[in-house]
Amino acid sequence: MARMTREESQALTRAKLISVAQTLFTRDGYAATSLDQIAETAGFSKGAVYSNFEGKEELFLEVLEEHGRLSLSGILAVVNSAQSIDDAIERIAQWSEKSSRKGNWPTLILEYSRQAKPTASFRKSQEKVLRAQWRALGEQLLNLDDTPATKKLAPETVGALIFELTYAPAMSFVSQPTSGDLLRVALRGVFGSANP
Repeated sequence: MARMTREESQALTRAKLISVAQTLFTRDGYAATSLDQIAETAGFSKGAVYSNFEGKEELFLEVLEEHGRLSLSGILAVVNSAQSIDDAIERIAQWSEKSSRKGNWPTLILEYSRQAKPTASFRKSQEKVLRAQWRALGEQLLNLDDTPATKKLAPETVGALIFELTYAPAMSFVSQPTSGDLLRVALRGVFGSANP
């Protein structure tokens, strides 16, 4: 078996740290999760954390970006497999109901914002990431409907609607209506769907 290069080893260490950090952050929260816990749980020294990340905030942001990438790829696969706009709406609603209950993301992000007090540059970089995700989702969904009314819609707005209703903080605490219920109503209104 070939020996790993230093870059391959560091990439594996980094991926393991991100995975463990995600588990701990979503289970215990931002404030209660320490770099010592992350390193110990991952089976590394705290030095391994610092050789990959400047600190807790940078590691959390990597966890958040990874969650965003996985969410986007999941929802794009759902939309891509849809045969019609009505089919896409139903698939999005089902995806949303599953996703809105995983990981306590809304509360975690709010806690992070209060604890870390992100800088203006962080806010700008996060806005850029979010807008790109919203746009990618909105463009794919709008491609399923070629009516004149939807051609006027901004893809970013459509994507934001889906992600924001899915990950709204209230969805962590209520059982009805679900995020899927809200998305069915909103998207049917946006796309003039014939389904009730």
